[in-house]
Amino acid sequence: MIAERPQSNLINQVIDAIRSVVGPGPVALHEPCFVGNEWAYVKDCLDSTFVSSVGKFVDRFEADLAAYTGAKCAVAVVNGTAALHVALRLAGVRPGDEVLLPALTFIATANAVTYCGAVPHFADPLFSAIDTNREAGGGDRD
Repeated sequence: MIAERPQSNLINQVIDAIRSVVGPGPVALHEPCFVGNEWAYVKDCLDSTFVSSVGKFVDRFEADLAAYTGAKCAVAVVNGTAALHVALRLAGVRPGDEVLLPALTFIATANAVTYCGAVPHFADPLFSAIDTNREAGGGDRD
């Protein structure tokens, strides 16, 4: 009989802890819950055929968000990748630029960089892995 590795035991403990909270079987990533007027708003949106990037609800959301944050304007985008792309463009990232990204990330992070024509570089987030004080071409590391 093969002895169970300590790592496997830890994994089983984590799985057991999660199952004690969510129960057996598959776990949905998101189960929508409509209460109050939400169902009517979703139906109104679907009936208008403007369900993703334009329409009165998007206009209202942008206006409300701008008012809440004190910004002159706000722009709603379709997903997180699009938001990252807009943020990079506003930050001045241009074709040929090199952008450091955390090594542990989603593909959307690198996709947004490449949409700008820039080159993504994955970096270890440990402080010692990046020497921001060294000049480019400044020689060997200690």
